[in-house]
Amino acid sequence: MTVSRVVLVVFDGLRPDMIAGRMPELERFAHEALDFTAARSVFPSLTRVCTTSLATGCWPGAHGIVGNAFHARAVMADRACDTSNFDHLVRMEKALGRVITSDTLGAALVRHGKRMGAVHCGSAGAAFLLNPLVADQPGHWTFSIHGEHKTRTPEAVRRAVEACGPLPGTEIPKLDVCRYAGRVAGALALGPDGPDVTVVWLPEPDTSYHYRKIGSDEAYQAMRVADTVFGEIVHAIRSGPMGDETAIVALSDHGQIATVAEVDIATYLREAGLPASTEPGDDTVLAMTRGAAGELRTLRDDAGLLSATVDALNAHPEIGVVFARDDLPGTLSMDLVHHVHDRRPDLFYVMRSDDLPDPAGLPGRRAHGGGVPLGGGMHGGLQEREMHVVSLWQVPGGRTGKDDAPTALVDIAPTVASLLGLPFEAQGRALPILAPEPETAETLQTTIGQSILLRRRIGDRIYLDRLAT
Repeated sequence: MTVSRVVLVVFDGLRPDMIAGRMPELERFAHEALDFTAARSVFPSLTRVCTTSLATGCWPGAHGIVGNAFHARAVMADRACDTSNFDHLVRMEKALGRVITSDTLGAALVRHGKRMGAVHCGSAGAAFLLNPLVADQPGHWTFSIHGEHKTRTPEAVRRAVEACGPLPGTEIPKLDVCRYAGRVAGALALGPDGPDVTVVWLPEPDTSYHYRKIGSDEAYQAMRVADTVFGEIVHAIRSGPMGDETAIVALSDHGQIATVAEVDIATYLREAGLPASTEPGDDTVLAMTRGAAGELRTLRDDAGLLSATVDALNAHPEIGVVFARDDLPGTLSMDLVHHVHDRRPDLFYVMRSDDLPDPAGLPGRRAHGGGVPLGGGMHGGLQEREMHVVSLWQVPGGRTGKDDAPTALVDIAPTVASLLGLPFEAQGRALPILAPEPETAETLQTTIGQSILLRRRIGDRIYLDRLAT
């Protein structure tokens, strides 16, 4: 097996169970690839947490991006750091020294004379996190759909505009953005002088799932266009001079399920005598974030505050489970979901979810705390269809078929490094591309109330599976 290049195409938010009959290019690709059918996301199953785990091979407890937004008072005292915001990440870097506190695939590639390019059409913050030191890494570049001022390598945007025309609009569905991403990949990454590792990040179907509903005609249109772009990328690679030496990987970072209830957690806690806010003020005792899962951090030295907060959360019918930094009755330990970083909050709450049909007849429903229109898709929790991700590997000389070994986003970077023959220390493992692993997986169960946290162990590594109710 000779692999000289790796191209990863990420379909943001794509559920594996929605591919059949809707994405013919991806279906065709899967028939000639190795499909890791038990691939999972991380917790919270939020894009920037996922991006950073993909880029580092580490769980949030090592890389430090503990949420799409999280409170860090040394950076901002009056609001959470929004990791989709390029400028917020720059502020974080200045205040904390490092945004990501673990090694990255990009940095490892530099150490061994390899190059990485990214065509990123999600948020500017996610593009930043994919390769945060890109400006200091010769031959590396990140194109951001948000323009020259939202990437540390603005020349990549200038080159793209010269080759592909003006940046597209961002109307939803983001069809033109997906098409533009394909053209940029062809112009900047897939030619003979392209980088050793290329990441193409498509914003669909995630955006349309959020704002046009998962089972809508617009969401299916977005899936078709993203699928067509993927087919064009695969064709360009396989018909090119390095087609026989290029590994192509199709991925998603998380899934989505429909929102069927919206709860204002801040108001609920305030009415319970626990002033909480996403924008803390003088009278706030709990800084919080909202969504399908959110964080809570104490701002007062009050020994009973967290226990009272846990009791209030568990009394709400739309709260599914609470994770705690410390050992508190009525909670699960954050250690179980790989959160041991100093930046972790005091509490994570996860909203209720189930696998019943949504209004479009698709399985999976959840409550959420806002962020998208009610009825739109959401993610962030541990429901099976949020956690189940696409992981298809078409590698020269590699296996094809299906493998149900536990795997997660943390395995992407070490597998890419392994394919290129590079050493890379990570919490994830290099996946069994050539031959099945001899170990068998063990299922671990932790019960709290009516919920069961399921995890899987293979060797000395433990992977999240899902929260069953």
